[in-house]
Amino acid sequence: MSARGDTALAADAPARPAPDEVSEALHPSLTPFLAGHEEAEALLAKALAEGNMHHAWMITGPPGIGKATLAYRLARKLLEGGNAGPGLFGDTPEGLETDPEGLTFAQVASGSHPNLLRLTRQWNFTTKKYRTEIRVDDVRQLAAFLGQKAERRGRRVVVIDAADDMNRNAANALLKPLEEPPADTVFILVTHRPGGLLPTIRSRCRTIDLRPPGQEAAMRVLERLAPEIEGAHAARLLALADQSPGTAIRLDQQGALELHGELVKLFSALPRAPRPVVDAITRGVDRRGDAAERRFHLIFDLIEGIVQRMIGSAVAGGQRLPEALADEGEFARRLTAGSLEQWFDLCDNLRRLRDRTDTVNLNQKAVTLTLISALESAARAAAN
Repeated sequence: MSARGDTALAADAPARPAPDEVSEALHPSLTPFLAGHEEAEALLAKALAEGNMHHAWMITGPPGIGKATLAYRLARKLLEGGNAGPGLFGDTPEGLETDPEGLTFAQVASGSHPNLLRLTRQWNFTTKKYRTEIRVDDVRQLAAFLGQKAERRGRRVVVIDAADDMNRNAANALLKPLEEPPADTVFILVTHRPGGLLPTIRSRCRTIDLRPPGQEAAMRVLERLAPEIEGAHAARLLALADQSPGTAIRLDQQGALELHGELVKLFSALPRAPRPVVDAITRGVDRRGDAAERRFHLIFDLIEGIVQRMIGSAVAGGQRLPEALADEGEFARRLTAGSLEQWFDLCDNLRRLRDRTDTVNLNQKAVTLTLISALESAARAAAN
């Protein structure tokens, strides 16, 4: 399936490449607004207006905070021709707004704009899943794309989302066009882990580093993208997601609030894990399929988040947890009253255990029970 022109080649193909989205309707190319990143947007708008648009930009930050949304805002502006210079009165535009009802917006949303190439993990028609990486064959599309003359006004734009997904061969194939960029072409790389990219790729890009938006801005995003998530639920999801709206939406759709409630019961009862609570937490992870795998990873994500907040609160001298997660406070103080070494060790073991499960296909329920047993051991060590 081509990264351009995302019309389905088969009935089971997604309408657009959105491997990291909870639903196709929330793909960043469809989002007409951005909240909490005004400074970054102003920097890009100023570079464009003043004719200082670099040929490659790397937008970094945690998942779900709006990196790809900013990338597509910049892409649309570039495809429309951008700003040739300062405004009529010498002012510099502050944003990258384009008409959400306009042709460019519609073409970018559908992936049909002739001057846009999107490199993402592609749909595998055999497995009916997105591939796990961006392959060298995907990046080789650049040769044909860059060899053609840009249509209409504006520039050619290449959006790579996420650049972390490129395998080694794909990353090496990207180096030459980054080193010898054709005229009027801009690369926009979205990355969650810039340190994992080749140093030669990083050195050829200007970096825009985004941080999670503040709570007020994150709540505005949730209200726009997921108005069904309201009030205390929204605040709690954002706290679990470190103020990442995209992650909060994913957590909501995976039933994270109910699972987190069971985990609060578990940590409150440590060093003894009540059997009914363990059964509730592990329900469904012993099955086959995507739902069981998502549940398994959600358990690990939420436990890791709880332990990290416990450690962070203790290191900060009892700093208050987010108000929406105040119910973690009592067990956090009790379990970190002594040494923190066992909790640091548990975090390391948790990551290794999950990686090993993914690599050698271990039984997910058995691994989850092993993790709960490790929590019991850490809590006993904390009490001594």
